[in-house]
Amino acid sequence: MRHYDWAGKNFSARDLRGRKLAGAQLQFTDFRGADLRGADLREADVRGAIFDQANLTEADLTGVFAQGASFRRATLHRVSFRQALLLSAHLEGATVTEADFAGANLEWAWVENVVFHDSSLPCALFLNARGLSDEARRVIESKGGFTGIRRMILGRELYEG
Repeated sequence: MRHYDWAGKNFSARDLRGRKLAGAQLQFTDFRGADLRGADLREADVRGAIFDQANLTEADLTGVFAQGASFRRATLHRVSFRQALLLSAHLEGATVTEADFAGANLEWAWVENVVFHDSSLPCALFLNARGLSDEARRVIESKGGFTGIRRMILGRELYEG
């Protein structure tokens, strides 16, 4: 597996179909409106990257580190987010169909106007997810995912009862 370091680069509106970016360093990279259909981003570090309005149909983001990444209004058809860390990620208005979120961590993620009806969600964590509708909560829980509120642990709260 090759390891690319393209952190901070601008790939907006680029054709990146089928690109092999597994393990790449892509922090704060701009993929706005890019065509990433079938791209391999397994275990890439995309913290803070922007995928707004990008097409990620059938892309593999298994194990991706996507804390704070933005997928607003992106097309996420048959995307694999298995075991992905999507902490505080933005998915507002994303089109999510047949996606795989098994074991993904979406704590503190923004998921307003996202429907998960036909997605795989076993062991997915949506704790403190913002914008989670009652319907989405029922769907996630019926498919083995977890929703709810968990207090943040800061400093000495970790050691107190």
